[in-house]
Amino acid sequence: KLGGIYVKEYDRKIPVKLIIVDEESDPVKAKTLSEQLAIQNKVNAFYSCDMPSQLHAPTAMIADKYKIPHIIGGGPLEPWMGLRQSIESHWPYTWFTGFAIGTPAPAGDFRAKDGYTIKDTWFEELDTFADQTNKVAGVFATDEPDGIGWYNSFPGMLQEYGLNVIGLDHKLGFFPLDATDLTPIIHEWMDNDVEILWGNCPGPNFGNLWRQCYTEGFRPKIVSCGRAPLFYVDISSWGGNLPNGVFTEIWWAPEYKCPGIGGTTPQSLADRWTEAKDEPLNRGIGHGYSPAQVLFDAIERAGTLDGEAINKAMGETDMLMTINYEVKFDQDTHFSRIPMFVGQWRKTDAPEVWQCPVVFSKHDFLQPTADPIFPVPYE
Repeated sequence: KLGGIYVKEYDRKIPVKLIIVDEESDPVKAKTLSEQLAIQNKVNAFYSCDMPSQLHAPTAMIADKYKIPHIIGGGPLEPWMGLRQSIESHWPYTWFTGFAIGTPAPAGDFRAKDGYTIKDTWFEELDTFADQTNKVAGVFATDEPDGIGWYNSFPGMLQEYGLNVIGLDHKLGFFPLDATDLTPIIHEWMDNDVEILWGNCPGPNFGNLWRQCYTEGFRPKIVSCGRAPLFYVDISSWGGNLPNGVFTEIWWAPEYKCPGIGGTTPQSLADRWTEAKDEPLNRGIGHGYSPAQVLFDAIERAGTLDGEAINKAMGETDMLMTINYEVKFDQDTHFSRIPMFVGQWRKTDAPEVWQCPVVFSKHDFLQPTADPIFPVPYE
């Protein structure tokens, strides 16, 4: 509708063509498709949505090979940096807007404050309720890059906070993606009177774990999980009242007062989503949309479609206000942090039944829209 992006080299607006390919969660296929896009389609940029870090790596390799700028929207810093630092080039053509699990922003960065890591955001939850528990915690994660990054960092943070984390000496709660019987883990939590359950895994895996917790009679007072409870399609598949009271991270909200493209607002984007998909809001649309604004802004500032020039302009992005708040890349990590919040699922009388309002916020630009539920209701 806007006619494209103005490019000074051509003194006109250039239409944007979006080519979507499906790598089917296969890194090998991701590399093949990325190379096809570079050679056959001659793309000017790669734009990756939120997915596990190992699926970004093949595109980052191809981006370097052909000097094509690559921007990623969503996902945690730590697993990505683990992959990036293992590569000699550090993938100079790839830029990432996402969140950090516990790694603070560099000194002097405007985001070097509370509200920009899962750690300091979620610890507000512990500050509120931990003293009403025995402070004994069980942790869990799946054996894949996101889960590994979480398990290697977050349990230690919980210990530093003052919780007694059960079973870290034998990696209790760390299980393969294809594991089905998780009752030995659950029984060890029960034997140690765990009242706080905290973890990170895909939705189906947590659904399986949480159903078995219910069956075995395990009733922690606090349940917090990254990734698994993010999307309505996942939590509604667990069945019964299993989602009730589960805390999770929130990356974006329609209540933001931030600009989109061509008059789009956070609320209008959310409305378009629900109308087009005929399903409850997916909060990932905010940090899926924002990188397009960053890319288009870099192209316009570069004034050319030359990959090296666009890549240079991408790195110079400075406090760009997007639909998912401000973007400024750290030059060492090529990473820009998004604000973080805590949400909690609860049953409602609304047509979608389950809702996940913001219940904790460190940011004055978005306050909680509901009070947290404690302890987890098990009716």
